[in-house]
Amino acid sequence: MLWHASPVIRRSVVLMATLLAGLALPARGQLTSSDDREKPARLSIHPQGEPVPALKYQLLPTMLERRPGNAAVDYGKVTAERPLFSDDAAREATSELWQAPLEDLKTPEVRERLDLRAAFHTLDRAARRESVDWQLPIRDEPFYTILLPELQQMRSFGRLVAARARMQIADGQYDDAVETLKTGYALSRHVAAGPTLIHALVGMAIADMMNRQIEDLIQQPGAPNLYWALASLPRPFIDIRGGMEAEKSALYFSYPMLQDLERTDRGKEYWADALQEFWREFLKLSDSDADSFVGQPVVVAALSLKGYPLAKQVLVEQGMPIEKVEAMPVPQVILLASIRLYERLRDDHFKWFYVPYGQHGDGLRQAEEQLNRYQEQQLEIIPIASMLLPALSAVRSTTVRSDRQITALQAVEAIRMHAARTGKLPAALAEVAPPVPSDPVTGKPFEYRLEGDTAHLEGPILRDRPLRVEITLAK
Repeated sequence: MLWHASPVIRRSVVLMATLLAGLALPARGQLTSSDDREKPARLSIHPQGEPVPALKYQLLPTMLERRPGNAAVDYGKVTAERPLFSDDAAREATSELWQAPLEDLKTPEVRERLDLRAAFHTLDRAARRESVDWQLPIRDEPFYTILLPELQQMRSFGRLVAARARMQIADGQYDDAVETLKTGYALSRHVAAGPTLIHALVGMAIADMMNRQIEDLIQQPGAPNLYWALASLPRPFIDIRGGMEAEKSALYFSYPMLQDLERTDRGKEYWADALQEFWREFLKLSDSDADSFVGQPVVVAALSLKGYPLAKQVLVEQGMPIEKVEAMPVPQVILLASIRLYERLRDDHFKWFYVPYGQHGDGLRQAEEQLNRYQEQQLEIIPIASMLLPALSAVRSTTVRSDRQITALQAVEAIRMHAARTGKLPAALAEVAPPVPSDPVTGKPFEYRLEGDTAHLEGPILRDRPLRVEITLAK
């Protein structure tokens, strides 16, 4: 096949796949699973009623706390003010503290590493800005070559904030820890507000770091009950619509020659040049020696010979009169059919992002199977969809997995309230008030059973990982 995959595009896809892999492997003890997929997460909880007033604790900055301004500017100042965050070795030194055992955070050495008051002050201020604008040049530069250095920086900030919350939990400073988590959750949503799906994935990864801290916080004696704080978080917590919109248009941002492909006022030479330019731009990204051969007319001739019959069939099957197709220059037919086919396969994936996850049925799976079939049978003229779409269903499941973590934490807090009233775990979720929220994966109640002094909270498999939590009352 003539197609050569672009490493820059491929790096985008690989980055997305890497992020998805990281999100699919939660830190030790997270509610989504333990390190061993066959073993449930185990929580030992202390009964605790709701705070007074009920909304005393919040996990996002309130309207009173928020201030005008662009948060991205303040996040940039953290690095400008603290060279620590420009040094890979120094950044790595604090990168694992957010998931270290609580006892390990009480040492003088760790406290010294986290003695970053100026940096935390700036992060707290940034998280309380009313808006964020990452100012990516998505309409001025090829979308797939835009650099995103802020994402690694923000992920480092997320680890740092989570580590501070964790140290405060270890010290029994629970109210301070909640305020720090407020910074962390706001930071995650600021990241996710960037106009790509990769921004959304990094935002989810940071939110998951905060979820991990709440899981440990609610197992501490005397820790406040965060049921209503968790209930007041937005659902979905990370809104990926902006990233989806950008991804939908990304191809056209990068390759303007793909717009207006049905024009009839341009001749064969124009369309031959357009097809060759599109091919050249992809090959430039994939092969340093591309310039030595991509300009040769053989490229257009080979694509036309191999792809024209299939391209003609695609357009006719989509309703274009055969007379109109045959009147078009062959390179125009190749480009138009390739884009039409890509858009159909793309939308068959994208449309499922706009309905609740539990209502997908077999729709998203069927879209994946269709794409796999097109890949295996080489049914695309230029396999744009095969390059750009494979990670989408994983993005969708990652989104709902993040929401399920928050919902499961809220369920545990409802159980803590019940235990504070009754002194025991509930025999059924129907006994619990306030109500246990439904599993966002299914839209139905979590599975629950009480066996002796252990409660089991479970949810179905989501991309090969079930939700399995064992809950006991601390002695």
